Amino acid sequence: MKRIPIILILVLVFGTLESKAQNAWEFDYQFSFPTGKFRDFTADPGWLGLSGQWRRYAPNKQLSYGAAFSWFYFADKQGRQTRDFGENGTYTGFVTNFTNIYGLSGILQYDFKRRSEKTVPFARLGLGAAYQNQRTDIGLFAFESDCVQFMTHVETGLRFNELLGQSALVLAATYHLLPSSGDLVPTQFVGIKIGIESFTW
Repeated sequence: MKRIPIILILVLVFGTLESKAQNAWEFDYQFSFPTGKFRDFTADPGWLGLSGQWRRYAPNKQLSYGAAFSWFYFADKQGRQTRDFGENGTYTGFVTNFTNIYGLSGILQYDFKRRSEKTVPFARLGLGAAYQNQRTDIGLFAFESDCVQFMTHVETGLRFNELLGQSALVLAATYHLLPSSGDLVPTQFVGIKIGIESFTW
């Protein structure tokens, strides 16, 4: 199951190299803030969020579609606590919660101006799946849950076309939602993204 997202990305990338339409390649860093019930698991911001995407422009020049892979990591040191794990017992120790989220999404983006303009506002929708692994460390003990979840995210931002020579600077605000699945609570977080985008034919 863990290998499927990687295989899909490789097929997508190599399958589009020969395309004569204009392609957009983007690589981003994201700083994230947990919201909703996800804050009960990790209240600290996520300092590590990386993503890469490929999009192909449709004939109308303002609509593009493609795929994205993302990885988000959250860690929250919660101090000394006593936790009851039911049949697994009750434990006391220094508690740290971790989560890793690996996502693969289809992307649809609309540029509100022609992409040749100096500044281009855009909106983006992503739908796909994510593998999430959550772990709670209590002293010498660790309790782990993982599951594949549906994932959706929305973004709105600006692309600055002339700041980095042939590449563009991207700034965006994002919202991710992964509904509850298995033992995992609904996972929600907002983020600030900065990235670099380039175009090829």
